Amino acid sequence: MAAENGVDAELQNSLKDLNAINEDINLIVEQLVDEEAALHAKYELKKAPLYKKRQDVIGKIPKFWLTCLEKHPIITSLIEMEDAEAISYLKDIEIERSSENPINYKVIFNFGENPYFSNSKLIKEFDFSDKGNAKVTNHKIDWKSGKDLTATAKSTEQEEFSENEEASFFCWFDDENGSELADLIANDLFPNAGMYYTGAISSDDEDEVHSFELVSDADNDDASEDEQVEGAPVPKRAKRT
Repeated sequence: MAAENGVDAELQNSLKDLNAINEDINLIVEQLVDEEAALHAKYELKKAPLYKKRQDVIGKIPKFWLTCLEKHPIITSLIEMEDAEAISYLKDIEIERSSENPINYKVIFNFGENPYFSNSKLIKEFDFSDKGNAKVTNHKIDWKSGKDLTATAKSTEQEEFSENEEASFFCWFDDENGSELADLIANDLFPNAGMYYTGAISSDDEDEVHSFELVSDADNDDASEDEQVEGAPVPKRAKRT
């Protein structure tokens, strides 16, 4: 019995040492992720002139951005039928990055004249300077009379876009956070827009968007609370064909 107790104690000590080493490894991995994100943002800023040149071409393609959004395997599930009608007036998407710290950016949707709202730009700003605590600045949408697509969501007790399965895509512009969807738009959809439009990246190409996947209802059933992505939008409708 004494020998068994000794073995158990030795095993517990070994597991404790192993856990301490794993924690040190995770710290290095976290540093790598942070540095990769900063490097990615730096080069996205360098590509800004090319994105402006790209927009000159995109402007000649009808409903380019609506097509891209609907071909994205995750974002398409967040767009309701009437959202798509409003988004059909979308002329351009801009990601305006801070020159001082490119991980901070504005997501700007530029719209033409439309029957839904009077804004020519819908803007949402993200400041990730304080790691783990994104600072979000929303800009009000000036809806035209009887055209507020977010009215139903506002009438419920659910305050966040991610909590309401019936929420319009435009509720994201009022969401207190929404950084997961911003990441999808700024770091996946926007730089890869041409490939999404042409189908070079399809809804079946899971590897291309693996690192951006949001938590679904099925994942929530199996994942622990600590593993779930906070504020991840819940898919609401199947992609239209």
